[in-house]
Amino acid sequence: MISRTKSLILSLTVLVALCCNACGVYSFTGTSISPDIRTISIQNFENSAGEGPSNLTQVVTNSFKNYYQRNTNLTVLQRDGDLQLEGQIVTFTLTPNAVQRDGNIDQATLNRLTLGIQIRFTNAKDPEQDFDQQFTITEEFPPTVDITNIPPAAIDRMTERLVADVFNKTVANW
Repeated sequence: MISRTKSLILSLTVLVALCCNACGVYSFTGTSISPDIRTISIQNFENSAGEGPSNLTQVVTNSFKNYYQRNTNLTVLQRDGDLQLEGQIVTFTLTPNAVQRDGNIDQATLNRLTLGIQIRFTNAKDPEQDFDQQFTITEEFPPTVDITNIPPAAIDRMTERLVADVFNKTVANW
């Protein structure tokens, strides 16, 4: 009797999960994409900040494309998607964050890297969801690290966090 009850509960759970996922209103990644939205176009992000590694535009652009492909069923197009993302890198700066006085000299004990992108989002099916907004993320580094020696893994980590913020604003409605 117990195994039959468990089997029934499991069957109902699977059925509900399939129905929720199939209708396109809810997914297990937290997105709430309308069923009539099937494509997204993500343009190359230009680096108008003029700082950062030479491959920063490629890192940011590829991070966006990979994240949306991994976490949605949307097809990524070159242009004219149902959803459209375009933007530019507007900030890549390393500034002293924690300053400590040593005699008459102020020295940074931590530096803060700020990475900022300006995003223009267009929803061709629902223009009320369009926005143009800046997203910024920071990370702390020891004073021995200068802007030309930021570890690539740190830039990847920061970019992933920015992409997650944009993702949540565009398709998770957070």
